[in-house]
Formats: sequence, C-alpha cells, structure tokens
Amino acid sequence: MSMVNSTFRVRLAACLLGGMLFLMWSACDLGAETRLFSFSTSKGLAVKVLQDNDMPFINAQLLIYLDGNTQNYVSLAIAQLAVMNMFERELNSPPSNLMGMLQRQGNDYMVEQNPEVVKISMNFLPDRLASFSKLLREIFNYQSFHLNKFNQSKEKFWALFTKNRDWKKEIALLLAYQQAVGNFYFNQGFLLQEVMNRINLAQLRSFILNTFRPDNSLLILKGKINPYFILGMIEKDLPRSPPKQAKAKKEEAAVNVGRRVFILNVNSSDPPMVYWFDAAPAAADPDYLPYEIGNFALFGFPGGRIYQSEKNQFQMGGYKVNTEAFFLREFTLFCNYLRLNYSDLENFLLLVDQERKKFNVRPIERKEYLDALNFTLGRAQVETGRFDYDMQFEIDRFNAAGAVQFAQRPGPEIFQEVNFSRVAQVMDEQMGNKHKPGIKERGIVVLVGNANLILNSLKFLKTEALELSMD
Repeated sequence: MSMVNSTFRVRLAACLLGGMLFLMWSACDLGAETRLFSFSTSKGLAVKVLQDNDMPFINAQLLIYLDGNTQNYVSLAIAQLAVMNMFERELNSPPSNLMGMLQRQGNDYMVEQNPEVVKISMNFLPDRLASFSKLLREIFNYQSFHLNKFNQSKEKFWALFTKNRDWKKEIALLLAYQQAVGNFYFNQGFLLQEVMNRINLAQLRSFILNTFRPDNSLLILKGKINPYFILGMIEKDLPRSPPKQAKAKKEEAAVNVGRRVFILNVNSSDPPMVYWFDAAPAAADPDYLPYEIGNFALFGFPGGRIYQSEKNQFQMGGYKVNTEAFFLREFTLFCNYLRLNYSDLENFLLLVDQERKKFNVRPIERKEYLDALNFTLGRAQVETGRFDYDMQFEIDRFNAAGAVQFAQRPGPEIFQEVNFSRVAQVMDEQMGNKHKPGIKERGIVVLVGNANLILNSLKFLKTEALELSMD
C-alpha cells in the first residue's frame, strides 16, 4: 500500500508541475506578444529583431565570433588589447569616433569577451535608432588607432582588466575552456607583461580586419522597432567585408589529460576561490536541461548532495555553492564556485569527486528530481520578466543552426521531455557508468589564491596541479 501511495504522489506531483508549466508559458505568450523577424543582409550579417512594442527602450546585442582567433598565447593578448582600445572609457584620449558615437547613443553599453565571442550590448531610446546603423558601421570599420592610447592600454592592462568585473571567474573560464577543448597553451604564467610589450598596432589592425566582419557576426535587437526600417538602414550603412583570408592550420597542443587542477597564484589575503567546471551539452541540445537538473541535485543549496555530505561527513562550514552556465557554440560549461578556507580545500574537492562517483551506484532519486525541477521552473518563471530573457534562446538557436543533432524547437517544449528517467540517463552518461573518458573533461578545477598556501593544503591532488601566476 505504501508503494502505491508513493507512486500516486509522484504522479500527482508530475501532473501539477505539468499544469504549472502550461499556465506559465501560456501567460508568457499572451502577455509578451513578442514577434520575431530574422534576416540576413547582403554583407552577411545575421539580424534578428524581437519586436516588443511595450518596451520603453531598445536593447541591442552584437556578437562577433572569434572563430579560433585566440588559439595561442599571443593572439589572446591581441584580442584583449584590441577590444580594450576600442571600448575602454578610460582610454578615450585622444577621443575616437567610436567612443563619441557611443556617448551620443546613450553611453549605456557593456562589452563582454569569452573564449569564443565578443558581445557588445547597449540600451538606447527609440529616437536614436536611426543613428544605430552608423554606429554599427563604425564598429565594423574601426580606424581610431592612436599610439598613445595603445601604449597606455599595455601599461595599464591588468589595472583595467581587473577593475569592476569578476576577473577571477573570467580567467578561470578561459583556463577551463582551453583544457576542455584540448588546446591548453599556458605555461607557468598568464598573459605575461613581456608578451604584451611585443605586440604592435599592426597586429591589432589585422585582428579587427579579420574578425570584426559582418559575415562573422550576429545582431539581435529588441524593442519597439519596425524590422524592415532598421534592416534598410543597416543594409545601407554596413561596409562590405574584405575577402576572407585562408586560416592557418592550428597546431595540435599536447595536453596532459590527467591534469585537471589549476592554481592561479595571486597576491591577496582573501580566502581562495574554487571554480569547478563541467562540460555539459549545448543549450540547444535536448540533454541540456536534464543536465542542469542533475547539476542542481549535486550542487544545489541546501538540499544538494554536496551540501548534505558537507554537513554530515566533513563538518565544514556549510558553504553555499553558486552555479553559473556559460553557453558556448558546441557545449556548455557549468561553473560551480565558492570561496572557502584553505583548511577545507582538499576536503571539498574530494567531496565533489566522491559525490559525482556516487552517480554510478546511486542515480538521481525522484525527490531530487522534483526538487530540482521545481527550482528550475521557479527561476524560469521569475526570469521571464527580464527584457533580455528571450534573447539568449535566439543566440543558442543561431549557434546550433549548423549542427544537425541539435533540436530546433521553441524553448517551452523542451520542458515536456524532462522526465525523471531522462535526467537519470543523462547524468549517468555524463558522470556515471556510461561516461566515456575521452569525450570531455569530467571535472576541471581552478583555484585562485596564494599558491603556497593552496599547495600546502593539498596532499592527494598535488601531482595533478599546475601553478600559473599573474606576476
């Protein structure tokens, strides 16, 4: 009888969740009334317009894909310096045409860079829409190079790079990405100053010419927009890209597949940061959401396996783990991170390893599945109020367009396939018995702090650790 009641309760919970999903997405569809228009200009720029007549401003996101242009030590520095010279407000001396146009557009912009893309996001009022296409042309045809500004960017690089941003997480992501794709090229240092000192302006010009191209970019606009008007403006103002140069063959890097712990030595008195990365399916893949649910069952606070074992087995301080997903073109990197005491470093890393291995003998349980699904749905419902909520989905669909194995369907429908057995199967393939060691790294760890104190805290993991330094 108890088994029957248990089954009934699970089915009832599943039905209630299904009803919540239907009502949630129905309400979103009725309230938002966002219409999508997709174009491609004659210059090769992919354009998506999300028409939302209720938005009081316009949000634009321009993604410029690096496509392998930061695949070695020097080219990474070139990319960072080029973006800094174009968009860093403190380097606007002498003034550039681009910075002047950004200020007139509203000066509300942000530039983000990950290992695969440079994303330029900006908000502006609808009366500045006509001037946006000219700003776009300036970005693709940037000529405001000045030697004085360039020298300042090299001298002040680390001060500017670490200002007002989570630079530790950015560096950790870069290290994890390089290890995950089998292209690890750092060697006992990270963007050493002498490497930057050897870079010249001609290299920045070449990078901009070969990378900042309409046919290598995606533009998404959202707001009260006439899509055909803006397309005509962009078509008129966009420069034609120069012929593509043949890409040099990438050298295969020798990667030690057993090396999975990286120590970034920084001169700081703060407790160390721990970043645990796992490679997961791409956001447009049907297995992405099952993996997200499984990751929450592992790291979620306060009911996740890590937290429960942390309390019961290791008597640590009840550290809360934060989770963030970095959406890349072919896969997603889940970043679970926290700050903790040096004395707890090794216990925490061993604990995560231990709980991941338990998926072999203790798959996802139904209560874990329901708790994780409830959390995921609740967060999705809250985030529908964000003006940029549906923009990431269009980016994911664009990234997946050339991959046949990725499902092309509206986002809400993916929830209907997140059943308990599929979550258990995906986690078993990623971490459990069915995992194939050669597919992706099973866990990449980046520790940021005092290297001597970190190494003194590690006993079993010292042989796997590679120390890097920002000095």
